[in-house]
Amino acid sequence: MEALFALHGGHACASNQVVYNLRRRGIEFGLVTWSRAHHVPIMAYSPIEQGRLGRDRTLAAIAARHDATPSQIALSWVLRQPDMMVIPKASNAEHVRDNRAALDISLSETDLAELDGAFPPPTGARPLELL
Repeated sequence: MEALFALHGGHACASNQVVYNLRRRGIEFGLVTWSRAHHVPIMAYSPIEQGRLGRDRTLAAIAARHDATPSQIALSWVLRQPDMMVIPKASNAEHVRDNRAALDISLSETDLAELDGAFPPPTGARPLELL
């Protein structure tokens, strides 16, 4: 992003699309802060890890408390953050409605602590991840 911003017109970047979800949190160590400071929203690609987070036990337990699905909890976790958007798969109208319902979930501090325990945030810089 710094190289892009150094180019003529680089400041016109509308967003940064990167892999980001509970299992792939590397962008939290630097890129998220940089992006917010430069007013570049992050577009989280694969926010439910291509469906794999939908089968996670921790997410299932939190989802049960919210009358939601594990995938909705994973989406809600990303969407609770400012300047974040997601690109989840939506193969039909019902899937779109299920994804949209994630916006109505308010994760508690207990939920967030449980998620951090199961999916620890990065403790140092690491290369961006690819799928």
